[in-house]
Amino acid sequence: MTGPRHAAVWPRAIHRLAALLAAMLFTLLSAYAAEAEIVATDLKGREIHLEQPARRLAVDDPRIIIALSFTGKEAPALVAAWPHDVARIGEDLYRTYRARFPQIDGLPKIASNQQNLAVEEIVAAKPDLVVLSLYSHVAPEQIAQLEALGIPVAYVDFTLDPLAHTGDSIRLLGRLTGNETTADAFADFRDGEIARLVARVDAVAAAGSPSVFMETHASETEACCNSPGTENFGRVLALLKLRNVGDILKGRPFGQVSAEHVISSGPEVYVATGGPYMEKRNGLLIGPSYDTGTTNASLARLLSRPGFSSLPAVSSGRVHGMSSQLLAPGFDLLAMQLIAAWCYPQAFGEFDAAEALQVLNAHTAVPLEGTYWTK
Repeated sequence: MTGPRHAAVWPRAIHRLAALLAAMLFTLLSAYAAEAEIVATDLKGREIHLEQPARRLAVDDPRIIIALSFTGKEAPALVAAWPHDVARIGEDLYRTYRARFPQIDGLPKIASNQQNLAVEEIVAAKPDLVVLSLYSHVAPEQIAQLEALGIPVAYVDFTLDPLAHTGDSIRLLGRLTGNETTADAFADFRDGEIARLVARVDAVAAAGSPSVFMETHASETEACCNSPGTENFGRVLALLKLRNVGDILKGRPFGQVSAEHVISSGPEVYVATGGPYMEKRNGLLIGPSYDTGTTNASLARLLSRPGFSSLPAVSSGRVHGMSSQLLAPGFDLLAMQLIAAWCYPQAFGEFDAAEALQVLNAHTAVPLEGTYWTK
């Protein structure tokens, strides 16, 4: 029967059904939007919100680019602006990045974490995310200015406490760029390798651990001597139960200690760092650009400085060199392994640094090619 009463009921029923479907659709879309939004906490404890994965990054530290390479094979291509001193990553590695990602030659330059931040430079690059180092020279007002323009800012750290913060920073970069799975997998691998390293050190260090002087940017002619303090790589030396000659630089990531202090401390192991950038500074020349003879000759010149020939490390032949590039995010794992092997040879006699580098290279978009340590 279809009388006037029934004819009036049908439109009302259809209207209610349409309203119910619209409400369900709104709920589903709201849930999807909430799920699509990226929420993360940066290294300053600030909450970062992104509507979608970042696709144009402005970064103020060359280390961030290397860290990005451990979050995805194409992740370095997300960089839209980088620091004026980006070549600090090392000439050899810089050339490798350019070969792998030719577009980087045209990237706009912004201030590095060693300079005062310039908001105008960053805005001109049109990033959808700015990634800054905790070590950056930036004022809260500048961060507020960027965020007021709709440009989120996230902090990472590979300088103040790379031991504790590198894994978290790589995880954060992966989360913010949609590469969470790859970034987490590498961070988990790194955590596991460090745990195994520490367990082996703990087993042997009970019988005694050596003192070590790690001279960063080692130079024959410049003022002596650069060293990690109790922060930065100094935390790695402490984790490895080593007595760091640079411990007098308390509370500092790095600094300068006197030659007199080094000599009077009598380090049992000496490790110098350097690379091609040390050519004009009469320092350690090491990396794929140099043969063994060149590297050893530059190391010998460092040891010819007054008082160095008397160090216990020299008389016992425990003198080593490594490229500063091994202190970069991700590759710093190899630096830790090398230091442990050099300081505790009885526990790491079978360690193969070339094989360890191959393992790391499998995780990164831009591998290190060649030898970056003395054999």
